[in-house]
Amino acid sequence: MRVPAALIAVAFVACNGGEQGPGGFSSSITTAPQGTTSTSSGGETSTSSSTSSAEDSAAASSASSTGSTTAGGVPDVGAIPDGGDGPPPGCKGKVDFLFTISGALTMAPEQERLKASFPGFIATLESEFADFDYHILSANTAGFWGYPSCKGCQDVCAELPEFPCGVQPEPCDLVRGAGMTYPIGKDASNKRCELASGLRYITAGQPDLVDAFTCIASMGSNGSEHVAEVTVMALADEMNNAPGACNEGFLRDDALLVVVAIMDGYDSYSAGTPEDWRDALVEAKGGDADAVVLLVISTDIDDPVGLCGYDPGDEHELRTWTELMQPNALFGSICAEGYSDYFATVAKMIKSQCDVFVPQ
Repeated sequence: MRVPAALIAVAFVACNGGEQGPGGFSSSITTAPQGTTSTSSGGETSTSSSTSSAEDSAAASSASSTGSTTAGGVPDVGAIPDGGDGPPPGCKGKVDFLFTISGALTMAPEQERLKASFPGFIATLESEFADFDYHILSANTAGFWGYPSCKGCQDVCAELPEFPCGVQPEPCDLVRGAGMTYPIGKDASNKRCELASGLRYITAGQPDLVDAFTCIASMGSNGSEHVAEVTVMALADEMNNAPGACNEGFLRDDALLVVVAIMDGYDSYSAGTPEDWRDALVEAKGGDADAVVLLVISTDIDDPVGLCGYDPGDEHELRTWTELMQPNALFGSICAEGYSDYFATVAKMIKSQCDVFVPQ
């Protein structure tokens, strides 16, 4: 089943509005096919793509034989880029989380399941990393700021009494892909989220982390979607590295990147192709695919035994995206009663990939 493209009106006036904008794998954790073995291990088996110079290779070959080899005789872990011996430096607990959450009209229950899964996910990672150093950004999938019922109002919006019409948007509130700090509209937070960093994303040490995430992840159900397209926007160089950029400082060279995209449709109308979306993730980490972990929670109606029923259509772009990111990717059904199992598996994948991570 396909969902019509959302029609979104961009509003720069404080009381303007946005408009409207659908779609789940089995109760067990599901990953893309193509002969991978990640469904039972949660992606714990992974490889490193680090390279070394000829001198480093020579040094590694003359060192004591402590490393294992693959079936082809290639060392699993060679010398690290600085020429030293031993294991890769790892991510040392540094993880950058990017959430792209659909705000489609049908997404309110799914957003609640996502938020309910978050505390256990973070608790697991805190137990895995002694120095868990996180950045958490929820990207703006809407690009508008305002609410239709605000037009002409004097004080507050009748339908959203906590939302004062006199509040002026910040410049980045209007930018798709920018960190969301004031979700508005039906089922949204309808307030400025209190982030201790003063940035458009949460950083380590945030008081009331769960409350802060709940605020930025409550995107509402105003019709915004296109999660893959917004993921690419959020990771773009001009969004992260230009002076004064909306997401400035979010992406760190020495951190693992974890992307969580959730939408109850195929995302057929996002700009680009699944190959483009894959390339954007890898490019964001300097060409190192092993520095990225992807979790997609979407409809599974293309699966004969899916939880959302079975009504196959054309290509499921979000599933294809997941397949292209194997083995460091997981696909989960949006129709599952909860998403904790998916996040538990992703936590294992994060730990595994962190161990082999080599900063660029």
